[in-house]
Amino acid sequence: MSNTIDNNPILVSICCLTYNHGEFITQALDGFLMQKTSFAFEILVHDDASTDETTKIVQTYQSCYPDIIKPIIQKENQWSKGLRAISATYNFPRAAGKYIAMCEGDDYWTDPTKLQKQVDFLEKNPDYVITYHDAMVIDDNEKVIKKSKMPDHNKRDYTQKDLIGGKTNILTLSMVFRNLDSMKEQAEETRYFINGDNFITAQLGLFGKGKYFPEIKPAVYRQHAGGVWSDISKEKKIANKINTHYWMYRYFKRIGNEDAAKLYLRKLSGSVSLSDKNYRFILVKHGVFARIISGISQFFLKF
Repeated sequence: MSNTIDNNPILVSICCLTYNHGEFITQALDGFLMQKTSFAFEILVHDDASTDETTKIVQTYQSCYPDIIKPIIQKENQWSKGLRAISATYNFPRAAGKYIAMCEGDDYWTDPTKLQKQVDFLEKNPDYVITYHDAMVIDDNEKVIKKSKMPDHNKRDYTQKDLIGGKTNILTLSMVFRNLDSMKEQAEETRYFINGDNFITAQLGLFGKGKYFPEIKPAVYRQHAGGVWSDISKEKKIANKINTHYWMYRYFKRIGNEDAAKLYLRKLSGSVSLSDKNYRFILVKHGVFARIISGISQFFLKF
């Protein structure tokens, strides 16, 4: 059996976020549909009120695969309204699969056996919670910028501590992970940062380890002007990363995981230099400096 339902229970829910990906969404959907599996899967698309041809293309594919492709077409753009945990809000809660795979509408898969390989491993290894692989980077013209997006030292399995502590570089478009109840939580902290993949892997780390698959053909990550992350300046990326660490601390503090909370505060204390005026300016500009310094101060006042 390939990508059909055939009255079998859905084992994998492919979650795809898209916005104005009219030039690219066809490749993403074809990459999903070409998967050769022994199980049924569904494709959950969240279209965030696209203004180009994206919606029309998604609806055309849905008409051809009505039992597989299940879109949500927004009338108002949720990202511009401040919503950040879009997958956790709209796709994860409706995911029927035992496992979740992720890939945004401007990226795509190239290996038709990727889902089967990742799911087979998770089925046989309950101590692992997430699987992943590499990707190449291309530009708007399909030119390869990097043959490998993952640094060599990250091409390995991860321990639970690695996952929880963010000592990873797991590419969102490569993830297949267990559909845990916690993934459906719309944690309040996710409203304040855009690095959602870091939050997902840290949450998953509470329940198991990570497996890297070098044998899976690299997927394709597209770097283009309309990308949410690839279009951000280096300075903003620095501020966003530190801001994410702060809210990860707040999250683990709230759920009572003191070890993880302390770990993220230590990461903050090591990355924020109070004497570096340029660094401090970046953080002030993006509204995170006061919160971070307050959090670090409260932590170290306990000792």
